[in-house]
Amino acid sequence: MENSEKSQRDTIKITWRLIFREIQPLFREIVEKFELLHKFDEKENDVVDKMWNVYKLCNDQIRKCILILIEMFNHKKAHNYINKESLQCILERLSCCHQKLQSINSHVDTLFGTSHSITDDSININTMYFVNWIDQTFDILNNLSNTVYETDYKISEEHYEQWKENLVICVSGIHTCIDEMLLSAMTLCKYCLPMDQHIVKARCQVVLRETKALLSDLIKGDLDSVFHASKENLILPIKPSNINVLIDVLKDVLYVLETNTNTALLALLIHCFSYNICPVEKLRDHFVNKCACNEECDFVKEFDVYNERLMQIGSFAISCSSDENRVLSLRSGLASIEGLDSHLVPAVMVAPLSYNASLLVNIWKREVADIRDQVFLIVDPTAFAQRAKQMMHSSLLEIIKDKVYNNTKVCGVINTGCVLSDFFHVYRTNEPDALTHHDKLLPLISDLDKVIPECKIVSNMLATHDDFKYKTKITDSKATFEQLIKRLKLLYTIVNKINCLLSPEEDIFEESIKNETFSVAKTMNKKTMNLTKMFRTNVKSSTAKFPLAVLTKNFKAKTELSFSLKLDEICDISDIKGRNTSILYSPMKKGSLRKALLSRCMKVENVAHPNEDEEDEMLSLQITDVLNDLNNLTKSRRMMNVTYNDNDLTNDLKLSVNETVTNITYEMDEPSNIGTLERINDLKLVTSRLSDLKSAQETSL
Repeated sequence: MENSEKSQRDTIKITWRLIFREIQPLFREIVEKFELLHKFDEKENDVVDKMWNVYKLCNDQIRKCILILIEMFNHKKAHNYINKESLQCILERLSCCHQKLQSINSHVDTLFGTSHSITDDSININTMYFVNWIDQTFDILNNLSNTVYETDYKISEEHYEQWKENLVICVSGIHTCIDEMLLSAMTLCKYCLPMDQHIVKARCQVVLRETKALLSDLIKGDLDSVFHASKENLILPIKPSNINVLIDVLKDVLYVLETNTNTALLALLIHCFSYNICPVEKLRDHFVNKCACNEECDFVKEFDVYNERLMQIGSFAISCSSDENRVLSLRSGLASIEGLDSHLVPAVMVAPLSYNASLLVNIWKREVADIRDQVFLIVDPTAFAQRAKQMMHSSLLEIIKDKVYNNTKVCGVINTGCVLSDFFHVYRTNEPDALTHHDKLLPLISDLDKVIPECKIVSNMLATHDDFKYKTKITDSKATFEQLIKRLKLLYTIVNKINCLLSPEEDIFEESIKNETFSVAKTMNKKTMNLTKMFRTNVKSSTAKFPLAVLTKNFKAKTELSFSLKLDEICDISDIKGRNTSILYSPMKKGSLRKALLSRCMKVENVAHPNEDEEDEMLSLQITDVLNDLNNLTKSRRMMNVTYNDNDLTNDLKLSVNETVTNITYEMDEPSNIGTLERINDLKLVTSRLSDLKSAQETSL
């Protein structure tokens, strides 16, 4: 008992010593150096901006840790005990932030020339995601198109060699970008909903095929083996017209891939926040029931997948936004989820109702709620309403077709309406001016909020003992399935009106679902949804500052290039291992760290400490000083007018969709033949353009 008490006292002392003696002075030192850097060089400096962004992230994480510590000590005053595992979790996060700050300090010293030792080079790495790679691909394709039509290379041998060098740079750049872009797309595909996975995978196959078709007209050799572009294996003389046609075809399929990926992410976003029970509460309820599962438990795996999906959604949003505060809030939220990952599950598994578990669960909920709000504010309302309507439409058709109450499907429709309501409430609270048709939209949102409780009440009446029931007022009245259908149709009608209000020219479902004579077996005509691009409103290359010659320096140096994805060999998407998506914390492998924490948790008990001298008035004043410093140090940098440049991004993310709705049937199990149809369209396009070129050439002759 005494050893445990002493250990906790030591942890508290280490924590305060780290904050007051290490982190606080380091904060002030770094800001002073940044101010000097700005004074000597007022020009925009990407390296300095990257370091400043990491500094702000650490600043926000330390602020959150201190607030959690205050919460823990307030609990100690009320209940006279503190949990060592909670302290350990905070101490690990603070230690990681301290190491990052030391790395930043070392980097700044190298800029002054006072030091040459760098402890962490990861700060200068340009983290690029799907959006960045696809932007870079379009830029390189444009450069390649301009290069193949150049004629001044014939002036001299020197110009000819430089022209060939430019071709090699473009070819290598295309290969690298497509390689990384497909890896990013397939990683996103891994976490998308099953209904979208086969679509994204098929589009990736089309992109890979057309890339090989383009490169095979430029480079000799087998593209399926090791790829190496050089002046010696260029196919000369080149055929500019043929290459330009292949470039256009590749651009077309890239646009389609981007559209389908964006659409899949919108569906994933709606799915992630349309749950019946909060994922972390579902995990805790499972272990409250004395479950003897280990880390291989299905509930633990499901929770891990949910966290990974949050990371994918958040990272995608970060890569597309140029709002400094929003990106910082998103990155900090994702970093907090990442920092909790190794501690939350062991705490819930060992003692699901303990203070430690409750504290971590509440932190997780707060961070996820903040991530949700920030992503919602990045999403275009028109696109969100359209995607919610589509998902609700397909689910409602299945319910009508089955003609029986299905709790899962019914709750899915109701929860989609709830997510749409939450979405507009977040916008109204934070950015009301961003909503169009504000006066007409508010009554519809009010109607939506009135219909949702009605649907929940009727669903509860029809639910059995094992079904999920909403927390609504209890009534003894009986309900019928027809009454539920009428309310769900009314819910859909309101969602449809919101969609039509935001995009009146794009009402693709002419047949109103509220029509009582609606025929479920009817197949709708093929129509195209003409929506704005999901993650594009300001179409500008987000990686325009990256020179093509040093493109591969963003990752480990590659002496030989090869496609990292053999899509024709991949049958199971779950086998794909994506690149490390760490935002700030880089812990050990999840399994080993959790096992270590679990074994340690088994031996730790909560100990009361009635007499501790760490909590006095001076300590409270010191905490207040540190929090004030955190705010003041961040504000001092804002006066320098430094543009936020996380990942060199300039896109202002506004989500929307460009999606093609094919013949909708209710044979949901049969996959569509996307690859074949796409190939036919591509061949027709190529044939048509070659015919036009041939006709033009004959006319000129």
